[in-house]
Amino acid sequence: MTILISFALGFASFRFFAPDEPAPIATAPASTAPIQVPAELLNITSSDGRFSGLQPTQALYIAYFGFTHCPDVCPTSLAMLSGAFNALSPQQLAAVQGLFITLDPKRDTPEKSTVYAGYFHPNIVGLTPHEGQLLGLSQQLGVYYKYVDTPDSAMEYSVDHSSFFYLLDGQGRLLERIPHTLDPQPLVDAIIAHIDN
Repeated sequence: MTILISFALGFASFRFFAPDEPAPIATAPASTAPIQVPAELLNITSSDGRFSGLQPTQALYIAYFGFTHCPDVCPTSLAMLSGAFNALSPQQLAAVQGLFITLDPKRDTPEKSTVYAGYFHPNIVGLTPHEGQLLGLSQQLGVYYKYVDTPDSAMEYSVDHSSFFYLLDGQGRLLERIPHTLDPQPLVDAIIAHIDN
């Protein structure tokens, strides 16, 4: 109940009180062509060495973009991803890799991203891209994010961002984009559908 209330308040703040200035990152233009993420944009080495880039033999990746100081939306989303992973069989889980990609590389070191992702599930790897990679990923996938000053907070700034799960194959093709959910079942269904293809 506490999580739901916290999420509702955070979501309302995110949806209705975001600043009016235009976003620094333009969403990807509408296109019927499949989206292919260039491999170099995900050549990011995790601090624990478990990830250094997409592997063609990996059936499925699920990427989520957030930041470790996120008060509500990110923890809720990663908890849903964890719940989805817990619903899979060991064989199904082996076919999918979760990626938490920080939108705040200035504060989120590779070590911090790794530790944060590990709080939710051992199959979620934390990644800290450099600014060029983050810009390229956001443009390719249509990820919205914006740094917002918070002068009355010790954090100094926060990050407004969209909340989606991006399902990619081992070649970096975007297979599906699933919006923020309070039920892990849509993720479970999508994972099974894609790894069984």
